[in-house]
Amino acid sequence: MKKFLLPVVAGLMTLTATAQTVQQDTVAVGAGYANQVWYSLANGIQGSAPKNNWDLAFNVVGSSSSIHINTITGTTLWIYPKGDTADWAGLDTTGLATWGKLDNSDTSWFVGAFDATTDPENDFDLGWGVYNMVNHHVVGDSIYVIKLANNTYQKLWIERLASGAYYFRHANLDGTNEMQHSIVKTDYKGKNFAYFSLQNHATLDREPASADWDLVFTQYATILPGYGAYSVTGILSNRTVKVAKVKGVDAASYNDFGAHTFATAINTIGYNWKTFTGSDYAITDSLVHFVKDVKGDVWKVVCTGFGGSSKGEFMFSKEKIASVGIAKTTASTIPVVLYPNPAQGDNITLIYDLQEGVQSAHMDVFNMAGQKVYSQLLNTAAGLNQEQVSLASFTAGVYMIRIQADGQQSTQKLIVR
Repeated sequence: MKKFLLPVVAGLMTLTATAQTVQQDTVAVGAGYANQVWYSLANGIQGSAPKNNWDLAFNVVGSSSSIHINTITGTTLWIYPKGDTADWAGLDTTGLATWGKLDNSDTSWFVGAFDATTDPENDFDLGWGVYNMVNHHVVGDSIYVIKLANNTYQKLWIERLASGAYYFRHANLDGTNEMQHSIVKTDYKGKNFAYFSLQNHATLDREPASADWDLVFTQYATILPGYGAYSVTGILSNRTVKVAKVKGVDAASYNDFGAHTFATAINTIGYNWKTFTGSDYAITDSLVHFVKDVKGDVWKVVCTGFGGSSKGEFMFSKEKIASVGIAKTTASTIPVVLYPNPAQGDNITLIYDLQEGVQSAHMDVFNMAGQKVYSQLLNTAAGLNQEQVSLASFTAGVYMIRIQADGQQSTQKLIVR
C-alpha cells in the first residue's frame, strides 16, 4: 500500500491518499423503482422506504424552511394566482390548467417546490412565506392547490414556521374535510426531512440519520428542455457530500481527484451515466465520480450497470482513495490544509472544515512584510470544502494565509517556489 501525507496545520488535519481494493456492489430499489435506498460508501445500505408513501417533505435542518413535493408519484403543485390567504374559504380554481406548475430543485435539498416563487430581490421572502425579523417566524402568505398521486385535488396553506415547528392546513377544494397539522423539527433531529402523507393524514419518519449516508438511489424529477419536469432514475448525494464528475478518462486507473473541483449539486452523479438503447441500458464508459463522503473521505465510484425497471438494480464499483482525519482543537479554530505546500505551478488546493450555520467566509493572503496581497471569498457550506487558489500573482517566497468565518479563524504558512 502506498501512502503520502500532505503538510498540515499541526494537530488539525491529515489527508492520506491510499490505494485500496476495488469493491463491486449492487443496490436494488425494486421492480418499478418502488423504493428509495440510502447508502453509505463505507458501510453499505442504511435504509429503504417506499417511494410513494409520502406527499410532502419538510426540511428540518437548522433554520431551513424548504418544503418539497413527491413529484415521482405524479404529485403536482400550483400557487393560487388570484389572491392570498384571505381567499382560503373562497378559493376559485377556474383556469387551473393555465396556472404554472411548481417543481423541486434537482440540485439542492434546500429548494423545494414551495420555495420556487421566492423573490430574489427580497431577502425576507421564502416563497411560501415571509420571514418576520421581530419574532423570527416565517408566516405563510400563499395558498396552493395540490394534485395527489390518487388524482384527488386539495387546497393547502403552510401557515407558519414558528419556534422550530411547521404548521399547515389542507382541505378538499370545496372546503370540506379540513385538517390542521404540525411537524416539530426536533422530533427528527439528525435527519434531513420529516415527511407527511396528505392522503393518509400521517407524519412519516422515512430516512436514516444524515450522518449515516452519502447517496440515495431513487427516482426524481429533472427539467429537460422541451419536456419540462421529467421523472428520471438515478443517484443523488447527501447535503454535505460533494462530487467531482470526470469524463474521458481511463475509469480503471484514473485517481487524480485533486485535479478536479468538487460540486455541491446533489445531482452531480444523477441519471445520465446510462442511456436506454430500446431494449437495454448502455453505461457511459470513461466516466468517474469522485465522492467526498459525509466524513470527508474520498471515494472513486464507477457506474458499471443498470437493470432497468424489472429489478431496479444499480451496479457500480467503489474504492476509497483518500482519507481525511480532522481533530478540532478549539471552537474558534478552523481546520485547514493547503496542498501542495511548498507550491509550484498555477494553483494550490485549500481544504477547510466549517461548522453548520456559517454565513460568511473569506481568505486573506499576507506577505512577510504584513501586506495583504490577495483575498478570496469562500464557500460557506457546512463540513469539508475545497477551493482552488490561483498563484498567478504570487512571486516566490513565504506567505501567511488567514481563513476567517464568523469569528473563527486559522492561519497557515504557504511557501511558493
